[in-house]
Amino acid sequence: MPRPDTGDEVVNLLLAAGHLVRTAVDEALRTSVGLTLRRFKVLQLIADTGPCRLRDLADAVAVAPRTMTETVDGLEADGLVARRSHPTDRRAVLLALTDAGQRALAEGQRRRTETVAGFTRQLSPQQRAQLVELLTSISNARTPR
Repeated sequence: MPRPDTGDEVVNLLLAAGHLVRTAVDEALRTSVGLTLRRFKVLQLIADTGPCRLRDLADAVAVAPRTMTETVDGLEADGLVARRSHPTDRRAVLLALTDAGQRALAEGQRRRTETVAGFTRQLSPQQRAQLVELLTSISNARTPR
């Protein structure tokens, strides 16, 4: 993949680094637990919020409910999530992790952590602190109008 060309070397490097990390994490998740990064994020969200409606998941990740339905259908087919009746709303269905989903999520979290650590392992504590400070400064910057 060609490097980004935004006209700013710093932004180009940030985008390239983000792409490398995202690609490596996606590959680590695929090979270890058979999940894409998107499907992993959905499992993580369900684990964080507890049983939730499909609409709430779609809103949380800013995708159309139809797109989330396709993702959840795949996770359900793989035995990682289960649909359950809502206790107070007969029309609503809640999504919850299965035991297999909890195991896949735990292994995926472990592999993600290992993969991400590989990108910063060579940095000294001082370099890490400096990089965090610089990236925070960029993240907090406002776009000129």
